[in-house]
Amino acid sequence: MKLTEITEENIYDVMALKLKPSQSKFVRDPLFSLAESYAYRNDDTVLLFALKEQDKVVGFLSLITEIEEKTVYIWRIVIGTQFQSKGYGRKALRVIEEYVKNLENYEKVVSDYVVGNLAMKHLLETEGYVETGKQEEWNEVIMTKTLNR
Repeated sequence: MKLTEITEENIYDVMALKLKPSQSKFVRDPLFSLAESYAYRNDDTVLLFALKEQDKVVGFLSLITEIEEKTVYIWRIVIGTQFQSKGYGRKALRVIEEYVKNLENYEKVVSDYVVGNLAMKHLLETEGYVETGKQEEWNEVIMTKTLNR
């Protein structure tokens, strides 16, 4: 899997990503996520990517960098319905971690999941993320992984 710039060549594939109806209470609609992230594209702390596997867009990712905290936050991550349950979420986390390791001065990756999203909780836990807090307002559990360099 690789992170690639969202361009005119792949934007329609990113826009076509869908979620299962049962996921709507846990994950923002991919089009909403893309539009919200795009609105901040000129902010140096927001990074947008298409997630590609063998030249096929399987997902979308937006990251927020916080140099003072030496942390990269996974703001939005979406794997399209037709690509779920194939290990792409796990691959995405690993490629994000490698990307962050290659950034100078960053030590942690932070993600979160909505309470009840057992699939995301399991994924984060099995990839070594540990609970570090809660956002009561959003009903989210914050998970952090310190990277080994």
